[in-house]
Amino acid sequence: MTERKPRILIIDDDVLVRETVKIALIQADFEAATLEEPSGAEEEIRRSKPDLILLDIYMPDLDGLDLCRRLKADPATARIPVVILTGSRETIDVISGIQAGAFEYLAKPVDSELLIQKIRTVLKIESPRGKA
Repeated sequence: MTERKPRILIIDDDVLVRETVKIALIQADFEAATLEEPSGAEEEIRRSKPDLILLDIYMPDLDGLDLCRRLKADPATARIPVVILTGSRETIDVISGIQAGAFEYLAKPVDSELLIQKIRTVLKIESPRGKA
């Protein structure tokens, strides 16, 4: 019996970021799915039950911080770790992200090996030998 790959959901309005991160995750033996915008994300998250969510802050309609707060307030999604992956390095955004319930905050651009290692740390997955 094969073990299920950890599922990561990437929510970002930038197609280049979504696809680049998705490719890096797949190469690191994760299952990756993407959403372009946070509207409708809650329903998709309840349906697909990802193991971790990578979430941008600044997006149209609903920003990532509001979505994170809503996910953490919902018993069905509260335990899913959220990692903020955004372009802002501003201290106020980092603090706001953690206060909203994010487990980790990473600023773009982020090295893909660092991102993979952070995800493995959050999910308590050991790195395969010879890989980050």
